Amino acid sequence: MQFDINIIEIELSSLCNAKCSGCMRTILDNRGKYYYKGNLLLDDIIDWFEPLDISNTKIKMCGVLGDPMINPELYEIIFYFLYEKNVRDLEMSTNGGTRPAQFWKDLGVLSKQSNKRFYIHWAVDGVTRNDYRENVILDRVWDNIRAYHSTGGHSIWQYIIFDYNEDEVEMARQKAKENGMKFATRVSWRNTSEKNKVTSKAANKIDSDSYEVVEKRARTKQYEDAKIMCRHKIKGELYIGANKRLWPCCHLYDESVAHKNNDIDHLYEKIGHDFNDLTKRSINDIIESNWYKNELEASWNKMHPMHLPRCYLTCGDNGKRAVIKNVE
Repeated sequence: MQFDINIIEIELSSLCNAKCSGCMRTILDNRGKYYYKGNLLLDDIIDWFEPLDISNTKIKMCGVLGDPMINPELYEIIFYFLYEKNVRDLEMSTNGGTRPAQFWKDLGVLSKQSNKRFYIHWAVDGVTRNDYRENVILDRVWDNIRAYHSTGGHSIWQYIIFDYNEDEVEMARQKAKENGMKFATRVSWRNTSEKNKVTSKAANKIDSDSYEVVEKRARTKQYEDAKIMCRHKIKGELYIGANKRLWPCCHLYDESVAHKNNDIDHLYEKIGHDFNDLTKRSINDIIESNWYKNELEASWNKMHPMHLPRCYLTCGDNGKRAVIKNVE
């Protein structure tokens, strides 16, 4: 049975202007660890997607490591998806802290001309403070937001609730309304740990256990039935990293670059390093492979030789640790 591609998340760049304390790129930089530093090219995008009909697919330009605004061919890539591939929706997540105002105005025109098929998720976590998004200047972000909206851009303000900004949620909701934006709140379960530079008690509503407690349970396989609610399987999602690897989701991509343990290395040893390499195989070849079609789901059993504890950590216990998000 052919996999129905509904949503494809694409990391157009592994680079970013921000230095968010919880970001894997920041963590890797602080530890002096290697990761691929670069951008996907328009030629890459065309090579991968030209054979595919993705007119009923939603493309999400986001990043585990980077911000899409860093990609020098961003405008051309957006235009390609909108008008060459005619995608259903094109969503871009960004901290909004880079590029001149005119670039944002040009994106606003694209949003309007596409009848809002293209829209932006602004990752801004505060009204007077933006502590989590280090190196991002709020005044510049708001200049860019206003520039984008001045030419008809459509957007959603995605506001992660932390301890430092919880008292500004209502202020933010009103500011979003004044600027013609939808408003979404979410919480980050990773920030339940007191070890984090920026913490979130609000995220305890996701799981009464902290991230460290569940991660230890996952890594040591101290659970009976994983009860995985897999977004890849349920929603038809895929994730393409800036390193040109195709994963079922952003979580396994994050796992592959984090190098916290040898789980991904063991997977490569079992099925080969090329199994999800887009420089060697097409998207269809990869998603039709035995691992994607059969072994991934089979590996949710903790006794499976290719078991990935990350699946339980993020999507186990009937998906209770999925991000809580409300859009208004």
